[in-house]
Parts: sequence; C-alpha cells; structure tokens
Amino acid sequence: MGEISFEVIQGDKEVKTVDKAVSVLIDLFIIVAAIVLIIGIISRMTLSPILGIEAQAFLQFTQALLLFAIAGGIRQLLKK
Repeated sequence: MGEISFEVIQGDKEVKTVDKAVSVLIDLFIIVAAIVLIIGIISRMTLSPILGIEAQAFLQFTQALLLFAIAGGIRQLLKK
C-alpha cells in the first residue's frame, strides 16, 4: 500500500501507470468471468460437476469477479 501512495506523490506518469494496471485487471476479471460463467452454465445443464467443482461454485466465482470489475471501474470514475 505504501508503494501506491509513493507513486501518486511522484507525479502524473505513475498515476497513469496505476490507472492502466487497474484497467488491465478489470479487463482480465471480465474475461475470466465470462469463461467461468460458460463453464458454470455447462455444468448446470449437464447436472454434473466439472473437475469436481459444482456449478454453484463457478457461478459464485463469476459474481465475485464481476463485483471486483465493477469496483475497479467505479474507482477509476471517481479518480477523474
């Protein structure tokens, strides 16, 4: 956490780097969420666990990833 504060104090270049990292994380969370959602739907339709994991766990993980993506997006909006 101290590093983030240090980077913000350094100047505009580091702030843009942090914002870019958050953007990449948001994109990554959304892509992984889409893949996990598809796996969860397939598991639910076949009524069998995939890799020993039930469909409900896949769908809850999708919700968590999308929640993090939304929180990161709101963080970026509030920083502008």
